[in-house]
Amino acid sequence: MFLAGLGCWLPAPYPASEAVAAGLYDATVHAESGLRGVLVAGPESPPDMAVRAARTALDRSPGGAAAIGTVLHGATFFQGPEMWSPTGYLMRELGVTGAGGTEIRNGCNSMLTGVQLAAGLLPYQPDGRPDILLTTADNFNSPLFNRWDSGPMGVIAADAASSVVISPAGGFARVETVVSRVYPEFEGMARGDEPLFPPTGSAGRRIDTVERAQRFNERVREVGGTSVADGIANACSETVLAALDEAGVKASELRWVLVPNGDEATTRNCVMEPLGLDVSRSQWEFGRGIGHASASDQLIALEHLLSTGRLDPGDHVLLFGGAPGWSAVAVLLTICELPSWTQGLRMPAPMRVSTATGGAR
Repeated sequence: MFLAGLGCWLPAPYPASEAVAAGLYDATVHAESGLRGVLVAGPESPPDMAVRAARTALDRSPGGAAAIGTVLHGATFFQGPEMWSPTGYLMRELGVTGAGGTEIRNGCNSMLTGVQLAAGLLPYQPDGRPDILLTTADNFNSPLFNRWDSGPMGVIAADAASSVVISPAGGFARVETVVSRVYPEFEGMARGDEPLFPPTGSAGRRIDTVERAQRFNERVREVGGTSVADGIANACSETVLAALDEAGVKASELRWVLVPNGDEATTRNCVMEPLGLDVSRSQWEFGRGIGHASASDQLIALEHLLSTGRLDPGDHVLLFGGAPGWSAVAVLLTICELPSWTQGLRMPAPMRVSTATGGAR
């Protein structure tokens, strides 16, 4: 199972300092998080954003649209009219016919969950259409949602789209293993005191994920429960360590660990320290100029590493994500070759540091 094509569509970043000056972003949180900017898409619809990313991925894949037997589209936020699925829209725009498809609603883990689902679907693809197209896109511009106060410190919602082609025949990266776990004891962290019906958006209520998490934390403290932050950190480390164990790869052998874009402390405590790796082996420095682009963070970082010459054949890359539910997914890749589309884009990179706690180029 291989990644045969990869594409991302990114709008221009909105500087965090300007958001502070405009009164949108808390100055103290900004100073503590180190966030530089957030991708803001404007009026573009998520399905159209996904189409742009998918066209790039298909152009970079040997089989192109003609080889796609299934399309899986993932999302976190609104995609268009209610009681409508964007998958057929994407297929029509991309010229994908004679294929199946569906929508994945697993929040910020939608893309990594798609990789896991693709593993099960590959043996059942239509004749002559062996590949699977994964897409995801979100645009958080909405009067119901304030992106500048959308999560814990440093987690600011960003707009972006990404796409990857999964193929059984070959590609630039091989999928070694996927481990997915759900920790239902933390389900209420994204629900808070919200009623299950009617839905928040249809009732015109503001979507306040910070308040929901605060309510959940208060209830946990009232009953003397374990720290939610510690519990989430343990869930993250259990999942990533299980993926490495399943693949027979040591943490010290990882070239990069790609995680959701947030603050440095969360990246360090939840993933990097349990692996015995320095934060410099994550893409936190790059991600703080992106913001948390929902399910696209890991693929945006992977494309960045490939296009800047920071990956070599044989390198192991761990992709990790967490999402409401509470779910955790870890995908381990091995780079097989440098894709041809990176030719002319790659720049010289500094010397590799080989120690487990050192940086990486």
